[in-house]
Amino acid sequence: MAEKNIHGEHRKRMRAKLSKYGGDVFEPHELLEMLLYFSISQKNTNPTAHTLLDSKSCLGLLESSPEQLQQTDGVGPASAQLIKMSGIFARRAILEELKGDPLENTFQRCLYLYLWYRGKPASTVTALLLDENFRVIENAILSQGRYIRPQSYGDLILALAEQHQTHGVILAHNHANNVREPSIEDLYLTGQIRNILSNSPYTFYGHYIITNTDCFQCPDV
Repeated sequence: MAEKNIHGEHRKRMRAKLSKYGGDVFEPHELLEMLLYFSISQKNTNPTAHTLLDSKSCLGLLESSPEQLQQTDGVGPASAQLIKMSGIFARRAILEELKGDPLENTFQRCLYLYLWYRGKPASTVTALLLDENFRVIENAILSQGRYIRPQSYGDLILALAEQHQTHGVILAHNHANNVREPSIEDLYLTGQIRNILSNSPYTFYGHYIITNTDCFQCPDV
């Protein structure tokens, strides 16, 4: 009973501190410790939080699968699901915020795409559809796992652009090998899609490549 009271008082103090000062006064492991209060009752969650963050960054932790998270002692299905859903919700909230702002330059487009692609399967090819004010209409998946013919991509993009009354299109994909440099296939696809869209009412704003650590615009050749 004494141990239960000790943990209860500690949690009470931590929550009071959060209410008074906000989250910026806490270390990452302390924030994770408090998050675990909701899935682990009446137990010291500090050691579990430390162990989780000793092996992964905050972002890496949120992107881990529930199975990976449960390999840590003290993390059960409920805690793993809580951490996973926290990451999904946080990323969705940021994307929703960015979606309302115009993506007028490379930095804004890369930020949106980098966040959108977090956790997506390798070699996912999408068409980011923009309205006349550069706001996101949709980021539509065109293929996953492999390239298809450029003309097939062109046909898909044209159909989507017409359906959504699009103004401009960005082609994007993530590299399976996490290499920043574009491949010959990337360069060829960029040129082909630019040619296809040049004969349409839709503006092509380039082909963006995303890795685990970077995002950049594929050059035209």
